[in-house]
Amino acid sequence: MLAVQPSITQAKNAFLQQLVGNAVAGAVATLLGLWLPVNPLTMALGAVLALGILVRMRLTEAAGLAVVVVLFVLDRPQHDFLLYTLARMATIVVGMTVGFLVNRLIHPPDALGRARAELAEGNRELDASIDRLLLSLSHPQDYPAAQLSQDADEARRRLSAARTLLDFAEAEGRAEDAETLREAHAVLEGFVAAVAVIHRIAADMGGVGYGPEREALAAAMRALQAYKGAVLDGVLRGAAVDREAARKCEAALAAFDGLVSALIDRRDRREYGLQLHLILSEMRHMGWRLHPLGRRAETGGRQAP
Repeated sequence: MLAVQPSITQAKNAFLQQLVGNAVAGAVATLLGLWLPVNPLTMALGAVLALGILVRMRLTEAAGLAVVVVLFVLDRPQHDFLLYTLARMATIVVGMTVGFLVNRLIHPPDALGRARAELAEGNRELDASIDRLLLSLSHPQDYPAAQLSQDADEARRRLSAARTLLDFAEAEGRAEDAETLREAHAVLEGFVAAVAVIHRIAADMGGVGYGPEREALAAAMRALQAYKGAVLDGVLRGAAVDREAARKCEAALAAFDGLVSALIDRRDRREYGLQLHLILSEMRHMGWRLHPLGRRAETGGRQAP
């Protein structure tokens, strides 16, 4: 089972580390068994020597099984240390080979596929948070900061798992394939942070009152969601990116911008308009984060010229 790892590279490393570690442990136990009387002190000395050698060789992951090998070899009542060590080594090699073959042929890890799934789940959690935010624009207390933080943590947990899987994929030599998914990961991280900022601004305002500005804000956020969904469908599923989604997003943001600018021009509503402008700035940054990823998705994951 030690050779069954999240990536093929890790499986190879585990195989080699355990093989070398057990060879060292077997050699130490055999030499001590032939030269010294076997007793608990000899066993402890063998375990310490094996651990010291493996730490020096930077093979710490093999230390646990190596200690077990030392104890098993020295505990043989027949004192046939060399034969038992060879038999033990052969058993370990067979076991590690089977584990490696399972990892390689029967159940090969698909780090990129799992990363896509985690990114999709993170996006789903993010969309749920955005939906709650929009429903609570007029009364931010309906979506408490504690609940928002919990939702953000759940989305980040998914995104963190995706980042780890992308590290595995890069270790497998698939860095180019993982690059687009890393960009998607960064975009979603940015969206999670932006939603928290918008919620804080809305709470500081005491809510966004009913009116054309609130409707335009909600429409722009929905357009951003649709644009994000179209881009991520292209990145995660290979679907054709809906270019109309980007145009609609820009149009919705422009409409919201027009209303906010009109408020700022009015002396009696300027402060309210400036607060809405802070929300608009966050939303524009969300859109700007999506543009490069959208271009990459349209070119099949290659960097657009």
